Amino acid sequence: VNFLVGAGVASDRLTAKGFGEIQPATTNATKEGRQKNRRVELDL
Repeated sequence: VNFLVGAGVASDRLTAKGFGEIQPATTNATKEGRQKNRRVELDL
């Protein structure tokens, strides 16, 4: 969010939400799964 605001996007147009623990992309039971869950997703 800070990067986008610094690039000129109005802060009132942005929302940051964290879903890491409640909506993982894949299982956290393996090292590979945990790596895939360390992510940032942007919806434009």
